[in-house]
Amino acid sequence: MIKFSTFFTLWMGTLALGFAYQQADLTNYAWAAVSIGAFWTWGLLQFKKQIPRIGMVLLSLLSIIGLFNDLPFGWMLAGALNALLSYDLSNFHQRLRFASESEDTKLLKRVHLTRLSIITLLALALSTTVIFWQAEFTLEWAIFLVLGGIWGISLLVGWVRREA
Repeated sequence: MIKFSTFFTLWMGTLALGFAYQQADLTNYAWAAVSIGAFWTWGLLQFKKQIPRIGMVLLSLLSIIGLFNDLPFGWMLAGALNALLSYDLSNFHQRLRFASESEDTKLLKRVHLTRLSIITLLALALSTTVIFWQAEFTLEWAIFLVLGGIWGISLLVGWVRREA
């Protein structure tokens, strides 16, 4: 579940940035976001330790550049937040791979994912509030919120099934 969540958050952030840049007719930046996402995915599949750090910095820089280009705050926050979440999950997955037998990995996963879910919900609530305030709520943002909600609900269902 951690590995799936890592890839899911990575591509949610990458596509959020790519979509925002594409809507603003800044296709070079959109392709840069997708290229960074592909590079990061390759690094995760090859178990490269430094790639998530590089990817997080690059996607965060693209988010900052988007804010200076007057792109919607919600999409830029979503891109940066998902990059941070994917970075955190990839490091956590790396830590779990080398965990000792005495560590309770189920408890570690549950606590870590609970914290990430709370942070994600707060950030999505903040960005949705800003988007409503700026009167930029669109169908695309609604789809993004639905996908984020499905991810959160699937985490909760997974926890309930494991606990039962």
